[in-house]
Amino acid sequence: MSELIVYYFAVYTLLIGSIVFIGFFLQLQKEKRYRTNKTFDLQDIVVLVPFRNEEQRIDVILKSIERLKSFPKQFLFINDHSTDIAASKVERFAKNFPVALVHSPEAQQGKKMALRFGMEQSSSKYILTFDADVSFSPDYFENLATLQENEMYLQPAIMKAENFWEHLFEIDLALINAVNVGMAGLKRPLMASGANLLYERSVFNEVDSIAEHGKVASGDDMYLLKDYRENKKDVRLVSGREHAIITETPQSFREFIDQRLRWLGKTSDLKDHLSTGLAIVQSVLTFLFFAMLLYSMTVGDWRGAVILLILKSGIDFLVFLPYFWRIKRLSTWLFIPLYEVLFPVYTLIILSLMLWYKPKWKGRRISHK
Repeated sequence: MSELIVYYFAVYTLLIGSIVFIGFFLQLQKEKRYRTNKTFDLQDIVVLVPFRNEEQRIDVILKSIERLKSFPKQFLFINDHSTDIAASKVERFAKNFPVALVHSPEAQQGKKMALRFGMEQSSSKYILTFDADVSFSPDYFENLATLQENEMYLQPAIMKAENFWEHLFEIDLALINAVNVGMAGLKRPLMASGANLLYERSVFNEVDSIAEHGKVASGDDMYLLKDYRENKKDVRLVSGREHAIITETPQSFREFIDQRLRWLGKTSDLKDHLSTGLAIVQSVLTFLFFAMLLYSMTVGDWRGAVILLILKSGIDFLVFLPYFWRIKRLSTWLFIPLYEVLFPVYTLIILSLMLWYKPKWKGRRISHK
């Protein structure tokens, strides 16, 4: 058993240290090069904000727009057949800011079609997509204007917990984002978030493969990243808090599980071998650690179990610290030990639900073909 533990932590430290720690600092070097030559003109950017039944959350983005120091050419809100008063809120707000509201045609439903309708109703060199429940700093667009023009930028979407249990929902995404940043430094990013995604309109029109995934209700961001990657377009990632949007965590365990099932469904459909390979390795390492921990407790070796937890948490504390420091979420970083224990359990729940449970998104059933 002791020999297995030594081998396990040697492999785990080498893998996670290379991806998350070394990859992180390599990514920082890349980002330094993104601030030279021609930078963005904010009047070349239109922000598309698709929404559906967001009356309880849309005030957050409206307040963020109100506090901005600099503005893009336009914020275009696309109403995806809402049945609440969210559209009325946007309409009233639009009177005093560079904000417009359009309504998706009856025959076009879903976020993907709303985005494309918004593109038809606007003109600009670049498109920036936001979710309708995000907030951002007053300096957001000034910081964006320091970046070099490029075909696509993946920008941070940070969840912010408001209570104890929400930190566990937040840390799950934060750890995934940390791996994504590390992989961007080592090779290429694995995921994108449509809550904060910037891309060149002409390139989008060239590579968009909506005909292949239009029936899938969500996931436009990941499919678009795949389109850019397969067509060898220049995709860059920035990780700093100054480029981030903030979004709330899921408000319940049910909402959290539904969200993760949606993500897993579209990830499997993308057929990204690098992402799938890493997921398999991560799953094997996770369940091997859990098996060693469970064995130690079963035979009454509580001291060994505690040592396992301390070693695993200590390694993760060290390698993930730079990323959590960069996004200024150290309060969530402290939840790593608790997450270590709960993660295998929640993974088993997810895997079992994938066999029979079909989550909905915005009241619509999700298809994964």
